Amino acid sequence: SVSASFFVVHRMDLSYLPSGLNEGAFLSICWIIAGLANGSFLSSAVDGHYDPAGEDYEEKGGPRAAGLLAVSTFVSTSNLRIFAALVTATAQHRLVGTGGEELIPLEILFGVVLMSAWRFLHSAN
Repeated sequence: SVSASFFVVHRMDLSYLPSGLNEGAFLSICWIIAGLANGSFLSSAVDGHYDPAGEDYEEKGGPRAAGLLAVSTFVSTSNLRIFAALVTATAQHRLVGTGGEELIPLEILFGVVLMSAWRFLHSAN
């Protein structure tokens, strides 16, 4: 989020660095909460929470299940971020997207692709 804000969107304008760091830290908190809720930090997440010795592992477990778990974690993260933007905008009596939330569509688009691909490749080994 900091990289997207600072290097891409605002073209290295130093006045946007603090807001980019703030957004990145908040998104990281959302990732941690969603990861804890989905069990993404457990060692069984590599197999999508399916037992490799189990009879249904071939059809439900493995890298595909780990990729789906990553997508689920990402959707939860996005929901938390959007909900927080709505609550903050309501509390401040302003429109959503005018107080630092302008990068949410960019975070959702690239985040789902990168996180799912990383988890799929990581669990394939």
